[in-house]
Amino acid sequence: MAAVEEVWKKNFHQTCNLTEISREKCSYISLDMEFPGFLRTAHRDASEYELYDKLKYNVDNLKPIQVGLTLSDVSGHIPYHGAWQFNLSGFNVHKDPSSAELVELLRRSGIDFDKNLREGVMLDDFARFFRRTFVFGGRKMNHSWVTFHGMYDLAYMVKIITASPLPDTLFGFLSLIELFFGRVFDVKAMAKKCTGLMGGEIGLVRMSRILKIDTFCTKAHQAGHDSMLTSKVFSVIKREYKLNEGDYQGKLYGISSVLNASSQHNFIAPPLPNPIFMNFPLSPPLIWMPMPRMMGPEFHPLASGFDTYDGRFMGYYPCYCGC
Repeated sequence: MAAVEEVWKKNFHQTCNLTEISREKCSYISLDMEFPGFLRTAHRDASEYELYDKLKYNVDNLKPIQVGLTLSDVSGHIPYHGAWQFNLSGFNVHKDPSSAELVELLRRSGIDFDKNLREGVMLDDFARFFRRTFVFGGRKMNHSWVTFHGMYDLAYMVKIITASPLPDTLFGFLSLIELFFGRVFDVKAMAKKCTGLMGGEIGLVRMSRILKIDTFCTKAHQAGHDSMLTSKVFSVIKREYKLNEGDYQGKLYGISSVLNASSQHNFIAPPLPNPIFMNFPLSPPLIWMPMPRMMGPEFHPLASGFDTYDGRFMGYYPCYCGC
């Protein structure tokens, strides 16, 4: 049975190698983030544009604490080395902005903030690893991403990938999600029409119990364990309710816009740090170089071969020559 592997600075590079090997056998990557709460909240009847304004403010001004990733195949099987909890070092609970209630909840859930600060993975190192393994390398493998109420999870990942604030508009944000992640599923949105799941208006642990998924070993509000539970719920919902994936691709809970419609409009994405030398113990070396503008009918700037480029975004491609 797969177990969540804790990742710290001391075993980070070893984990990176295992992750590259494991991802080749899997079709889905479930994602969860832990972060120190919310600085601003929106009222219940707020428009999705108002919701995004609050999301942007929170994500731009707060630091992530953990990233959870779980890999699975088409049958829902999680490999032995297939679930990780990356403990990040950037957040200082004594100095950085946070929500006191959420910090206390995370502390009761077992997160040691001081240990994270001392022994956690540097955010820049994690960003390099993630861009290489799951964004640029991963797009060629056609993975699908799975979240549970995933707007904030994806928002923090966009911030990490770009090393910059979120776009000013909701459309710009959705465009970057589509660009970096491709196929995205939100289990909470999928549960809306599933009988017995209360229209999706319940949390991950409660939904798991309704579906009779074992949560005995799960540490709620820890990113690795929540990503594994998200993976299991996704698999069970698809099987038990006979859901067609195509009906739910790109639908995020709380947002009416569908991700795969975003590329039909003009959007200029912010450039990634350029050039980025991937100073990383994985082979081959990787440098992100500017990609020339080319016109094409599709919006797949990171597709294999990079031959269907839209022309509205100055993108980047991997250079494997080691220069």
